[in-house]
Amino acid sequence: MPFLLCRGEIASNLKATSIAALCDLDDTPTDNSRPSISVKITQCILMSDGSMISLDLGRGFTAISHGPGPARWRQSSDALISEILDLVRVDDPEKPGEHPWEGIAAAARSRGIDVDAETLKEMPYQVLLSDRVIRAFEI
Repeated sequence: MPFLLCRGEIASNLKATSIAALCDLDDTPTDNSRPSISVKITQCILMSDGSMISLDLGRGFTAISHGPGPARWRQSSDALISEILDLVRVDDPEKPGEHPWEGIAAAARSRGIDVDAETLKEMPYQVLLSDRVIRAFEI
């Protein structure tokens, strides 16, 4: 899944329009003896010119097959998106369902994007699945 990484001076001339979690297959750890699949999640800011700037707030997961027969990863798109959102949100019982807005804003500012946590809260948050993820999870 391609995306553009901009230097700070380029990003400072653009406006942030939304946040995205880009999901693609990742290399499966080689120490797994059971069939497994890994997904990497790259959080990005989408800019007014259509570019995406990676925030280096990566997350991911590995699923391991424990049943007999060939591994199947079938999952509904709603279930997979819900799992992805759980992984990128704050793990704090006092703030259920909250994104780490201050951390996202700090990562964006370090890339030259002038945005604060309050502005980010108002932006759309999208989960984008690669074709490889869609095929692997039989969506």
